[in-house]
Formats: sequence, structure tokens, C-alpha cells
Amino acid sequence: MKLPENWIRVPIKKVYEGLYDGPHATPKPSEEGPVFLGIGNVTEDGHLDFSKVRHISEDDYPRWTKRVTPQSGDIVFTYEATLNRYAIIPNGFRGCLGRRMALIRPNVDRIDTRFLHYYFFSNDWRDTIEANKLAGATVDRVPLTQFPEFPISLPPLTIQRKIASILSAYDDLIENNTRCIEILEEIARRLYEEWFVHFRFPGHEEVSFKESELGEIPEGWEVLELGDVAQINPEAIKPKSAPDEIHYIDIASVSPGQIDKAETMQFANAPGRARRIVKSGDVLWSCVRPNRRSCAMIVEPRENTVASTGFAVLRAGSISKHYLYQYVHADQFVSYLVNRATGAAYPAVKAADFKEAKLIVPQRDILSDFDKAVAPMRSLIHRLDRKNANLRAQRDLLLPKLVSGEIDVSDIPMPEDKEVEAA
Repeated sequence: MKLPENWIRVPIKKVYEGLYDGPHATPKPSEEGPVFLGIGNVTEDGHLDFSKVRHISEDDYPRWTKRVTPQSGDIVFTYEATLNRYAIIPNGFRGCLGRRMALIRPNVDRIDTRFLHYYFFSNDWRDTIEANKLAGATVDRVPLTQFPEFPISLPPLTIQRKIASILSAYDDLIENNTRCIEILEEIARRLYEEWFVHFRFPGHEEVSFKESELGEIPEGWEVLELGDVAQINPEAIKPKSAPDEIHYIDIASVSPGQIDKAETMQFANAPGRARRIVKSGDVLWSCVRPNRRSCAMIVEPRENTVASTGFAVLRAGSISKHYLYQYVHADQFVSYLVNRATGAAYPAVKAADFKEAKLIVPQRDILSDFDKAVAPMRSLIHRLDRKNANLRAQRDLLLPKLVSGEIDVSDIPMPEDKEVEAA
């Protein structure tokens, strides 16, 4: 491997102070306490996700940090089962490593922590992992005894910091956009609850209430089945009239509130489940394991976007699409689906379960006001999502070229905050 001038090839042990693995067992769960950091808490794109965590008790904490106590700046990674996940421990973290997790403590006098983190996503490092992984009967693993000798390509520290700053500019913007999306989602959720759960909608003071099968509701409102106000799986693609190319959304591509990707492919090569036609405003709900909340709204899809038959596609009819989305996204509806699911290994619901779900249908003027309030939020969420997709694509194109030295940054000044924002 030919390296750029002033770059060196060294074993990774030369740039860290220590390599530690986690316990080879699982502690008793606790309702609260330090975090038991597992594989599921490390995302594929290099961040820590604390939306679902296990805790350990304060009494158990000393025992489970006997080998190492994770500290700010450590890089945690997965070395067994799910490989190639890496994340930096943030300030204020208090917890321990879970099973199949390890960490390295970078020597900041030799390597920039962020540069090393990005390097773990390079082709060179991934090739090293692939060449050294041990294939087991059930899972693959990285041998930690050999890990210290894995080679990395290292530029001078000043170059490392420039590379890290350039890539961090993208990640900082993505993080800011993501926070805005979360805030907008929370506003929409609270508005829905205020108006349609607590019935504190505009003008509620002058409205009387009546009894219904779902409890007291305002006069003029109805309780109907979802199938009365929305279509369930309204359109299916026919192989004989199918387009040559489709954009396919499978179940793994939808996470709570978000469609992560749609894969472009020839229809002739598409899975047999690629049949549900979707349009802007449709809501996708995964029929398998509803407790995972894999539900999202389709917004401005590309032509010939098709979803898996593993989804229920909900299309608003006589109600607002935004009201429909908030209703099927709420905890009460999720609980309804979980209770209707059948099957031990893969609990699943059917189209009939969606059709028969009971919902409160407000008066048209209230729905119209809700639509006017929430539609701009949904539009902004969509734009920010698109921006993040573009930023990720640009970062992912730059990353291998920067950490390999293919792009020379030696003459580029360190970016200032304003320059980062402009980028």
C-alpha cells in the first residue's frame, strides 16, 4: 500500500492506551441505574442510541466495571455477532460494557479520537476486519488477542484534526437537523393529544359531551372503524403491467416514524413481496412485531415506489392524513395491535385488525384546523430528512478519500464555526 507523504503504517496498539472487553455474562436487570451498554445501543452510522437501554443496579456497578469503566472519549465497538459498529463515549456517560462489546482508549498525543472513529468506517479498516474475523458456527467475531496488531494508516496529528473537522461538520449538521425533527415530532404529538385525547381543542369550552363506546366524546364527534374512514392496502402492483424499475421499501427499511431507505431495482429482480403501491400521505405499518412501532408516513415518494406486503398501507379517506398518522402512531393504537397480534415467534397482525380498529372521528372543521397546524411541520420534517440524506451521502463519499489521503488537506485551514455552517 502506497501512502501519502508523511503518513505511516502502524499497528493500532501504537495509538491507544488500552484495549478492554466487557463482561462475558449479563447482570440482573434494574429499573434504573447505570447503563448496560449493549450492541443494540450502537448504531450502524457510529452513534450511541439510548432510546432503549438496560440498566444495572448501583450495587452491581462496581463488579461490572472491574475490567474497565467507560469514560468520555473512549471508542466502544462490537467484536462478536454484529461487527463493525463503533461509537465515541460522550461526556456524562455512566455505565458499563455489555456482552460482545469492547473499547479502546485512544492516546490523544498520537491520534485524534474523531479521526480514529472515522477511520473505523474506511474501506481499509473494513478489509482488515474481514480478513481477520473468525467465522463461528453461529456468529462471527474479531479476535481481540490479534486486534492490537491490526494496521492503520496514520497522517500527522495536524492532518488528522483537519480530516476529523471536515467530517464532523457534516455530522454536526445532521445532528442539528435530527434534533429539529425530534422537536417537530414532539410538537405534533402533543398537539394531537391535547386536541383529541384531552379534548382541549379550540372552542372546547362551549362544547357538550356525550357517552360513546370509547368513553365521553364531544357532541358531533363519532366513533367509527378505521376501515370506514381510510382504505387499507388500496393498490397492488400487477406483474403484467409493472414498470421496469421500482423503488422498494422493505420492512427492515422502516423504523419508528421514519423510512430509512427505498432500494432501486429492476422489478424482474424484486422480491415477490414487492407489491403494495404507495402514494404521498399513505401510512406504512409493519404487520410483523407491532411492538417495534415500525410505522411511517410516505411523503413525496419517487414514481413507482412500492412497499412490501409485510406492511399494511393506510390511505386517509374522509379524515385528515395527518390525523390518521398521529392516531395510528399513538401508544393506544400500538397497544391495540400488540393485543391483536398472533404467533409466538413472529407476532403479526392482519389487514382486518386495522380495518376493525375503533377511532374517534372529530368534526370536519376541527380536523381541518389540525391539518393546517401540522402540515407545515410534516413538510419541514420531510425537507430536513432529505437534507440529512444528502449530507450523509456527501460525508460517505468524502470519508474514504480523506482517511486514505486520496484528498490532500494539508493546505486547507482548520474550519471555523461559520465556515462549517456554510458548508
